[in-house]
Amino acid sequence: MKNYRIVHTILLVALIATLPFLYSCGDKAIGADGTVIAEFEWDGKQRITLEEMMQEISELPEYKQRLYRDKAGLEEYMTLMAESRLILCFAKDQKLNEDPEILKKVQNYLIDLMVEKITEQEVESKLLLSENDYLNYYESNKEDYIRPEQVKLMCITLMDKQRADEVFAELKAGKDIAVAAQELSDRGELVGPGANPESPGDTNYISKNTYPTGTEPFIEAAFNAEIDKLHPSVIEVEVQGAKYYMMFVKKEARDAFQRPFSEEEVRRSVVRKAERERRDMLMKEWTTKLRERAEVKTFIDRIPEDKAPEAEQQQDEQQTEESSEQNTPEK
Repeated sequence: MKNYRIVHTILLVALIATLPFLYSCGDKAIGADGTVIAEFEWDGKQRITLEEMMQEISELPEYKQRLYRDKAGLEEYMTLMAESRLILCFAKDQKLNEDPEILKKVQNYLIDLMVEKITEQEVESKLLLSENDYLNYYESNKEDYIRPEQVKLMCITLMDKQRADEVFAELKAGKDIAVAAQELSDRGELVGPGANPESPGDTNYISKNTYPTGTEPFIEAAFNAEIDKLHPSVIEVEVQGAKYYMMFVKKEARDAFQRPFSEEEVRRSVVRKAERERRDMLMKEWTTKLRERAEVKTFIDRIPEDKAPEAEQQQDEQQTEESSEQNTPEK
């Protein structure tokens, strides 16, 4: 499997080298100056030189280049390179270089490469941001980097009301909630908040939007509760038609906090978003200039109206008629 992938990669390199016409299976080797390290007969002498092999290897991703740095690796690449050329020659004999589907894909790939290259030239090469640019972006978008108010609970969530009442009675009688959560977890009874089997009962830090619609009574109680005191009742919530019964002890609370630019995760996000913003701006400026230069005109009135809703209505009417016919009693 490894050799197949390598041959496929080398063959792709060989194909790209002969774009866009694929006239010869060995165009790159024929007449090449350098040290010949492999040759074979196929519609004439086909040669592979050391220089072109090293050039191909240098164009591979870094992690693949490491496979071919010693003599054994180079010998393997040489053999696979020769095999890939043989495959290419055989494919040419089968006139695959004239196959319309292949030629269309080659043309599409060529177009993609051209667009990628010109975009790199006109946009990516100009994407030069300084540390001040990143800091300015952070200052302009500080609200995106606020850690909200959060609480941390020891919570037991069950789906059986009677069982929840039994457990809550034990907690009111003095049973440690962490012990109860571990026992319930061992029996597979815990669900929802606090159900992590690696740390039963521990919700970690949660904010007011951590859980889905329907849990508002629980969230409100959690943020208003006193630290280290059992909430005085079992809270019932309904989420997507299912009922959950929750009891908890609030362990910690922390206020909203402005995360600094120096925080690694924040910095990564700022760099990514600032560069994307600049890239979008450069792309818009460039394409606008192209449109103005070419005096682009659009004729939106020539685009047909969307007929999908009408077609869907006709389909619904047809299905209704068919259903009515099927449900009509036989005489």
